[in-house]
Amino acid sequence: MKSKLFILAAIVAGSLAVTSASAQVHVAVGINEQAYPGYSYYSYPSWHGHYRDKVYYDHYHDRFYREHKAYFHDNAHFDHDRWEHEHHRH
Repeated sequence: MKSKLFILAAIVAGSLAVTSASAQVHVAVGINEQAYPGYSYYSYPSWHGHYRDKVYYDHYHDRFYREHKAYFHDNAHFDHDRWEHEHHRH
């Protein structure tokens, strides 16, 4: 009986670990500098349960562009060097 309980507990624990790991990988998929210039500097709160995933970046993309327009070259390329220099993130 104890061994069956142990096996069941191991299966449940293993499935929880796999679910958590796959969720973390899923969040990072599709987020890149070309799609969301300056995305690493977004500091907005979560939005409807989304934080640092595609839905989050889609929602805040236009706002980030408006608030930081001076850092964008040709309306597409973000000036990381200028941002780092002005925000003292060396």
